[in-house]
Amino acid sequence: MPQAPKAERERVLATFRAAYEAGDLAGLVELLHPEVVYVTDGGGKAFAARKLIRGGVRVAEVMVRVGRQWRPDRIEFVEVGGELALVFRREGTVYSVDTVQITDGLITAYRRVINPDKLLRI
Repeated sequence: MPQAPKAERERVLATFRAAYEAGDLAGLVELLHPEVVYVTDGGGKAFAARKLIRGGVRVAEVMVRVGRQWRPDRIEFVEVGGELALVFRREGTVYSVDTVQITDGLITAYRRVINPDKLLRI
């Protein structure tokens, strides 16, 4: 599937970051496709969901809960694999790298890598 134009990705991710930082459940739901899929990769070395999480409301609820637990110090934009992604930092250390698939202005897939081995190069 072709990736969304750069300006659209930037707009969606900037809006997502603001809603995530605010713990804005309704704001997150608005950005997520009703059939969005949330996937995490802990590589057996970090706590991660073992199953796919599906649905805009459910994914938004998980995001708000995780945001409250993690309390990231900073969320910044980086380019990963030629696409804009979010890097979550806590206490100066990269905690996760998140990539998204965007279709028609909505996030249809959200992928979070928290495997520390994969985060060493960020």
